[in-house]
Amino acid sequence: VYVRQLRGEIPRLFPPSEPLKIGKARVLSTGNDIALFSSGICTEEAMRATQVLQTRGISISHLHISTHKPFNQKEIVEVASQVKYGVITMENHTIIGGLGSEVAEALAESGLNKRLIRIGLKDTFAHGGSRPYLMRYYEIDAMSLIRHIESLIGNSLGVDEEELKEVRIEPIHSESKAEAL
Repeated sequence: VYVRQLRGEIPRLFPPSEPLKIGKARVLSTGNDIALFSSGICTEEAMRATQVLQTRGISISHLHISTHKPFNQKEIVEVASQVKYGVITMENHTIIGGLGSEVAEALAESGLNKRLIRIGLKDTFAHGGSRPYLMRYYEIDAMSLIRHIESLIGNSLGVDEEELKEVRIEPIHSESKAEAL
């Protein structure tokens, strides 16, 4: 059993009318340049980054991975095979044994030759701090995602922290089974 809980406010981004489906990713955007697979609180950061990236002409297939078991390898490979530049995973977990490893294994086993960047905690002991501080420190925030995408496409996009701060993700607040990150 794998359960991750956070302290403080956690946004609810998905309405009750769109219930969680075990083993099925939630498609947040479609595109041809980058495949982005995110989980947990990193999904909110990824949504913030993708909104800005769209204004720069970067199209992203963004899937939120709500459940890791069973892992839908077919869905991952299908999305990854459609993109030009490569694949990025983003998670608030270690990249070893987490979403990054699952996606790497799916790509390798399918024989799909795509560049992969795994954003998450490296093989280290994590320390405490505020959520914004820790996300920046461990480079699992929206700005870090943008820097990795710039590396993947080989081009600077001129995005700064101020522009990202202006992006608003409208949470859906409901007590009736809304999925929280």
